[in-house]
Amino acid sequence: MKKGLLLLVVAVLAGMTAFCVMRWHKGGAQQQGGIALDAMAELEWLRTELHLTDEQFAKVRDLHADYRPKCVEMCNRISEAQAKTRVLAVANRVITPEYQAALQNYADVRVECQKAMLNHLYETAATLKEDQATRFLEAMLPIALDFSHIDSGDLHAR
Repeated sequence: MKKGLLLLVVAVLAGMTAFCVMRWHKGGAQQQGGIALDAMAELEWLRTELHLTDEQFAKVRDLHADYRPKCVEMCNRISEAQAKTRVLAVANRVITPEYQAALQNYADVRVECQKAMLNHLYETAATLKEDQATRFLEAMLPIALDFSHIDSGDLHAR
């Protein structure tokens, strides 16, 4: 059982990595009609690991496609808030009102993103059988609740 869960976690991370790689290379693919993104390669691990039926996979794929633009928007908002906070962190030796507002905005955007992601995960889990949903959430909730995968950058690099 632990080996299967470990395999699922590795597959989730691989799927997220594939999604991030495709997101970073979005310029060319999206300008060509999104052909690379429409392949949904980041979901294949889910189909295989949870043994989804074609009908289940179609529902998951549709939910993922609907959520993807919101995810990209939220990632961009987090990056912008983080960049502004980083600039103010380096520029100030005290927490000014502007710096405090930037910190609060960064926290607020991250919470908004987490809530959206959690809602998406729960909505996806609702399309699965109970055992599939449990395994899916066991793998995905720790990732959704931990932002350590977001590049915090080096404050001294800017």
